[in-house]
Amino acid sequence: MDLSGTGSGADMVRAYTLSGTPVTGWGKENSVFMPMKQIIEPGARGDAYLDYIEAQELGPEGSPNIESTTYLPDMFFKNNRADTAWQWMKKIYGERELQHVNSSQGPNGDYPEVSFTLVSQTVEGLMGIAPDAADHRVTTQSRLPSGMKWLQAADVPVGTGTITMRHDGATRTTLTNNARGGAYQWEARFPGVHQKIKVNGVPQRVRTKTVGGVTYTYATPTVRAGATAVVQVAD
Repeated sequence: MDLSGTGSGADMVRAYTLSGTPVTGWGKENSVFMPMKQIIEPGARGDAYLDYIEAQELGPEGSPNIESTTYLPDMFFKNNRADTAWQWMKKIYGERELQHVNSSQGPNGDYPEVSFTLVSQTVEGLMGIAPDAADHRVTTQSRLPSGMKWLQAADVPVGTGTITMRHDGATRTTLTNNARGGAYQWEARFPGVHQKIKVNGVPQRVRTKTVGGVTYTYATPTVRAGATAVVQVAD
């Protein structure tokens, strides 16, 4: 259900007063939370609002403190704008030594939001790792930005074990189950409809699903303890 009212861009309804009057325009964090929490349905209306948010954040009315800025990569990753999310990650990292807007509170990098979110934006954002420890499952998708050929995250905890993941571009992903016992059911997603998909070099039946308005080609290999699996798509 879309809870964000009507409109698009600057006319998007982002709140209502107690009397029921709709509130539009730029609301800083209040505006960012809607697409970050994905309560706006995917499509042209949501895309226009993302464009509006970025324009506002880059302008004189942008978030005044680093804590607010750290929400932006999360928002853009969740809406499949990896290049934009990566640019904001680099901007946040580049400003870590700057004095916080509140001059009595030290540099931006002293705020835990900065380091904690950069780590999560690497693992959940760039790597697209979504664990389900209770069911021994893990879902992944590459969100590497343009120009980033590969990225690896080692020893990522999933339940009582860990995994090591590597993306080579947007078409090849490798998962290693580092645990001594037990297996993971891995759903390896790749944006788009691809003609071919292989698991460990063996062709598989092509399957697709649509999640959040995006269609993915995917495979679901079981990766046993100590094993490595490679899933790759091609057209």
